[in-house]
Amino acid sequence: MDTPELPDKPIQSRRAVFFQRAMSTLILWVLVAGALALESQLLFSVLIVVIGTLALLEFLGLLKLEGTPGWPGIRWGLAVVAVAYLGAVSFVCSKGEYTTLALLDPSCLVAVVLGTTFLLLFHPVDGKRTKDMFFGTVFGFVYTVILSSFLLRVLYFTAGDNGAGVAVAGQYYLLFLLVVTKFSDMGGYIVGTMIGRHKMIPHISPGKTWEGFILGCLVFSVAGGCAVFAMFGERMPLLTWPHVVMLGFVLGIIAVVGDLAESIVKRCLARKDSGHMLPGIGGVLDLVDSILFTSPVLFFYLKAIS
Repeated sequence: MDTPELPDKPIQSRRAVFFQRAMSTLILWVLVAGALALESQLLFSVLIVVIGTLALLEFLGLLKLEGTPGWPGIRWGLAVVAVAYLGAVSFVCSKGEYTTLALLDPSCLVAVVLGTTFLLLFHPVDGKRTKDMFFGTVFGFVYTVILSSFLLRVLYFTAGDNGAGVAVAGQYYLLFLLVVTKFSDMGGYIVGTMIGRHKMIPHISPGKTWEGFILGCLVFSVAGGCAVFAMFGERMPLLTWPHVVMLGFVLGIIAVVGDLAESIVKRCLARKDSGHMLPGIGGVLDLVDSILFTSPVLFFYLKAIS
């Protein structure tokens, strides 16, 4: 992803940031490779539940609502609901109970809205801060937790296995998603840093350039998707080369939109990073912002062609 624009920590050299980013990225890919080698849906599921919950807590932290009446109860209550919801999605998907899955999203949203309202009834109204808390928490839950649940749906996607195996097929679709999305981010960052001259959307993200988008995001996303398919195409029976190239372009574009969505949030809240957990990257939300947008697109694409 491109370097954000609103510093909230000392500025580091590009070389130091690139090294930190590379090390953090390497560790994360080792975790993915380990889960893939073990063919462990459970390990992938646990990682997704943890990441989705941490992304929610980081988003809530960006709202800067400490001291607002009712905030601790709402914040940690939402974290509990996030773990329960993502765990339920994982369990239901693993069992193939898709009728139940269709009820989880609306029932969870109703629980979040009703629960947040119920907790606010017992605390004094603090004007704008209470309003930001109510609407911000509901949006934050949808943005981080509901969207991250599509990673679980891709992980357990079973249509068109053709004997490849439920666990294997879903995990390789997920690998394809992660590589295409993160290659888009990486390509935009590298090319934009090296030769970027023409600003793409400076009022949202001054670091993004058209050179980075066209020569970095799109080229790298297609190349990453083709590389995964060349190595593991037999594990993804629904996809063909035309699908792979098309998905590379589409997901590359959506990845940029997801990155810009978080940039809008951070610009509104005058923050550079969502957190500092991952050196060179920022927070968990900085890591998954583009994946939150690409995972639903891939899931619905797979459903459409299955």
